[in-house]
Amino acid sequence: MSSTFFSDLFSGVAGVGSVPPDPYDEEDGVPPDSFVMCRDRDGNATAVYGDDVWDLNPYRLSANRVNLFRFDGMLDGEGVERRRLINEVKYIFFCLIFYVSAGHIGRLSPSSLLQYYTVLRSAVRYCYAQRDREMVGVLSLQQLFTIPIYLAAFLRECKMCQSKVKKLRALLRHLVSVGEKRLGYRIQGVFDVDFGLEGYREGLQHPVIPTRIYLEIINILGDRVDQIFSGIDSLEEFIASFEDRVYGTSINFQRCTMKVSKRDVRPIFEEAIAQHQLNSVFAGDFICKERMGLSLALAKVQYIIKTIIHTYTGMRDQEVARLPYNCLSQSVVVPDTTDSRGVVRDRARMVDLISTTTKFEGYRQVEAWLATEDVIKAVKVGQAICRGLSKIYKTDVNDMPLFLNPSIIVRKGDIEVGVTIWRVEAKPESLATSILIEQSDLAELAATDPGRDFSAENSFAVGMPWNLTSHQFRRSLAFYGSSSGFISLPSLKKQYKHMTLQMARYYANNFENLKTIFGYYDSEKKEFVLPQNHMAYEFQMGMPMSVAYDILTEVLGENIPLFGGVGSYINKQRQRLESGEAQIADVRAETMKRVANGHLRYRPTLLGGCTKVGECDSYLLGDFTTCLSCEGSIIKPQKLDEAIKDAERELAVYEEGSGEYQITKGDWDRLVRYRHRLINVMEVE
Repeated sequence: MSSTFFSDLFSGVAGVGSVPPDPYDEEDGVPPDSFVMCRDRDGNATAVYGDDVWDLNPYRLSANRVNLFRFDGMLDGEGVERRRLINEVKYIFFCLIFYVSAGHIGRLSPSSLLQYYTVLRSAVRYCYAQRDREMVGVLSLQQLFTIPIYLAAFLRECKMCQSKVKKLRALLRHLVSVGEKRLGYRIQGVFDVDFGLEGYREGLQHPVIPTRIYLEIINILGDRVDQIFSGIDSLEEFIASFEDRVYGTSINFQRCTMKVSKRDVRPIFEEAIAQHQLNSVFAGDFICKERMGLSLALAKVQYIIKTIIHTYTGMRDQEVARLPYNCLSQSVVVPDTTDSRGVVRDRARMVDLISTTTKFEGYRQVEAWLATEDVIKAVKVGQAICRGLSKIYKTDVNDMPLFLNPSIIVRKGDIEVGVTIWRVEAKPESLATSILIEQSDLAELAATDPGRDFSAENSFAVGMPWNLTSHQFRRSLAFYGSSSGFISLPSLKKQYKHMTLQMARYYANNFENLKTIFGYYDSEKKEFVLPQNHMAYEFQMGMPMSVAYDILTEVLGENIPLFGGVGSYINKQRQRLESGEAQIADVRAETMKRVANGHLRYRPTLLGGCTKVGECDSYLLGDFTTCLSCEGSIIKPQKLDEAIKDAERELAVYEEGSGEYQITKGDWDRLVRYRHRLINVMEVE
């Protein structure tokens, strides 16, 4: 584009009180700070790119003046992150002013730009507020506008009016017209987000699986994979034996139909299972009595494997279906630590990955996901099945999908190599019909999606089996994965708890290797890219809503009196609910908003809970008695009594006068004084 383009663009309005801006060539990229955006009729600069206050009035057509564009008022404080966001906004305005064709003069008017200013101000403040979210950190506008999950969260949490939402949508379309080359990134995949506009068709979301049901599913899956894994050493050979078309059939079929000599009779099915020591594997959900039923039994095993992968990774249905045989790999997250002599002092820390690209293809062409212990065990079982079936198909297992169709065991003729098709009967009984919906489950469903009436849907009626689908696991993982209340349940398998710790570490937005480990290499951009719909983003944004859910269900749902700074506030909220002064939906919405904005969080403590945002030095040092005077504390009488008893037991062990005794005695004194001063007085009243 020629350097006179911008002068020509603005020449049509030179008579209304302005002269054209500086000449500029778009090949130069971001303009220099000295670039003059706008001049009055005398040639005086009123908007310089590097300044934080722009006056675009010389370019207005209306007689009414428009407000100044004050970028310095968008965010409070100072700092690199604040400046980076403001610079992003300024460049977006530069692009809107010089690259967008609109209106009867061919460009956006200052009054239209001012409307986009209010939208971008809300966006910038939201991005900056994410610094209080441990899993997210300060977002860039590029991240907000290119990652649907971030944008959806922004829309959900900021509650913008209809006109402002329409302006946001228009802004994104303008940025699309600016183009990736000029803007520096591509706006795509964000227009499927529910903008909440009238007439927008909103489909029903896949529900978050209720806690009781989710816990039962996790435990069932863990038990089933342990059951299958116990026979992994024999599984491949057992399946490969069925390449022989009469292996495992009845004696009558072999002798009379297939004319097998008495000397060459193969083991019947029951004998085949016993010889391979697989009786405990093909039992319960996978029970199988004859060769004709083996294909279905293996499909049920594959269903369990597939569901475990969904549960622990959040992968979508087709992503799991596309998994190749060689889908597991490792990546270095922390390299070897060596001393000055080159001796390795600390070995590299590795992380296990699962991906739809095989390890033989060099750079990954698709993203990867964390693979936990249960996922690895499940995949190894799937690989054993795949190896056995590959021998029947007479193919190279390295070229096969992980979920190779087992129907070849019972079907005759040439069977096309393909992925298993899971019909209704392939869902194991323990997951298909044994988990029934209870009234408490409906209450939880209502809490996770207040705008939906589950009681009016027949599929969610009390007494009906929970209709488990693969799509439910992604949202449930994002919802529960960072919920301290759920993770602390004693009946939850340790593998799930370990998985959430890994995700909190490696899926965090500020993890420096997030893209290189879990993304893929884009040969055009020559860099690693993490897809917009990766589970890491949902895990990040699911965390605050889970924290709000903790507060509502674990704290507001209990009938015991609470003390401490926030505990007293919660008691007052309860009183408002009981008196009818407030509705539970209002309290829930208020709590969700406070959490989403980073003004409130929740974590359990020795004395109850803590709602303080950010790190607590006292908590890290183990000085739990500081909670007694903290304005963010929630003190539960039962927890306080337990702490007093624990201190008394410790005092009995220490020698009186010792340092340990004096410290513990000080803690005990503070706990007892607090109980007497507040709790005992309340009980008397």
